[in-house]
Amino acid sequence: MKPFRTAHCLALLGTLMLGLAGCQIIKPTEDDLKSKAQTSIGKPISHISNVRNDSSTTYFTAKTASGDYACELPSGAMVALGSMGMGMGAQCNKQ
Repeated sequence: MKPFRTAHCLALLGTLMLGLAGCQIIKPTEDDLKSKAQTSIGKPISHISNVRNDSSTTYFTAKTASGDYACELPSGAMVALGSMGMGMGAQCNKQ
């Protein structure tokens, strides 16, 4: 009975690891970026551009009627797990 239990646990662990690896490649959509930047800046966002990311942060430029803002949004698997799915806000600075 023990070998079956060990194999079952290994299969479950492997599935969990694959699931977490898949979360890491999920990028926020343009609508998500626009919404998070708008909440942070407090002004309507007309355009999102220059989107790039590393394994833990998404960087982008948010354009408003009053100018451009350089924004950073924490992203990736560890952020998704740490925030319990609630997400985090963007940090934006006027360029």
